[in-house]
Amino acid sequence: MREPVAQQGDGLGEKHLSTVRVSLIASVAALGGFLFGFDTAVINGAIGALERNFTAHAAAVGLSVSSALLGAAAGAVLAGRLADRHGRTRTMLATSLLFVASAAGSG
Repeated sequence: MREPVAQQGDGLGEKHLSTVRVSLIASVAALGGFLFGFDTAVINGAIGALERNFTAHAAAVGLSVSSALLGAAAGAVLAGRLADRHGRTRTMLATSLLFVASAAGSG
């Protein structure tokens, strides 16, 4: 029979599990940063289509491109307040459901 990796009160095992957990959290956070950069690059690719299809001036295109980044900043502030009030898990679940619904709605 195998022994558990960490037993209660075993400082070494608890530290090891804590390091693994912190590494996992840091990896997920880094992945989120990469995805944000990817989304920014995707928006950059749409600039030409916005100019052609909507005959938009540079100011209108700049406003539409920057609105995504401004929305992300406002969403981060709002999500932080919601997480403080309702907890991180509930907030992440709610925002994940909103993301899935908006992705399904966009085709």
